[in-house]
Amino acid sequence: MQIIKIRYKFIIILPQHLLVTGCHHCKTPLVFTTKLDYMQVAKIVHNKHLLFLICKLGYLSNNISLKKLNIYNNGRFFIYNVDDFNIASESFNWYLHKPLLAQEVANISCKFYQPKPGDVVLDVGAGLGEETSIYADLVAAEGKVYAIEANPIVYQVLQEVIRLNGFTNVILSNIAINEQHEFVSIDDAPDTYLASSLNNINKGTTYEVQGLPLQDFCTTHSIRRIDLLKVNIEGAERFLSKAFERPELDIKHVAISCHDFRYAKEGNKFFRTKAIVSEYLKRNGYVIVSQSTGKDYIDDWVYGTKET
Repeated sequence: MQIIKIRYKFIIILPQHLLVTGCHHCKTPLVFTTKLDYMQVAKIVHNKHLLFLICKLGYLSNNISLKKLNIYNNGRFFIYNVDDFNIASESFNWYLHKPLLAQEVANISCKFYQPKPGDVVLDVGAGLGEETSIYADLVAAEGKVYAIEANPIVYQVLQEVIRLNGFTNVILSNIAINEQHEFVSIDDAPDTYLASSLNNINKGTTYEVQGLPLQDFCTTHSIRRIDLLKVNIEGAERFLSKAFERPELDIKHVAISCHDFRYAKEGNKFFRTKAIVSEYLKRNGYVIVSQSTGKDYIDDWVYGTKET
């Protein structure tokens, strides 16, 4: 392997004749001159030490320290230790770091309410723990984060992220929030785990997982107060209405990702949820708002604050 630095660019020439370039001052992902994406690089370069070196050089170009790269599920998932903070991703890249993650959380799920020390946060659809990890920092040792992830493969990586970061204020659950207490099928979408859904079983491997209504989950864990309920569960947000009808459950702020943008693209009515979510929130005394960024996946979020 050769590493050549030319003014503000560096070039890495791998034995497989893969050419990579990147701007020293650019904070965006580096570009492959062969037009290969990050995952193609991970597939071509099977040596984990070489992958780490490539990634570390990319981070160094942006003055960020990558200390370790862990690879899971045959290269499907990566956990980056960046400045002693562990972040998981499906992508092989060199721009993820804690401040970027915190800014994304602030811009989307915490746009209208940011958790504070001592808060209780319920993260439904925790994924790889990107938001969970930021919430855990925000609520501090005196707070709690309950993180729910239905996809068992993704859940394994989530567990590892929480373990590596040493969070003791995070309670993990591998269940699916559902309308009824029953086992449900969830598809593990092949392109990205983010598309996994309870009602789209035609794209990948399916898993049977325990389904549980949100109010039953809260009862099981003796949760009576939720300062922030964040939900991103690919259409299953339609099943939450009964939880808001429980007088013993005080849900103060909500940030719910609706998926009408997926309905528009795929035609599956299961994802058409924004009107449903808006209606049950308003019916239960919430003042609701959405963003207007021009990005459909952000503008479909519904935020609510309980009127006092």
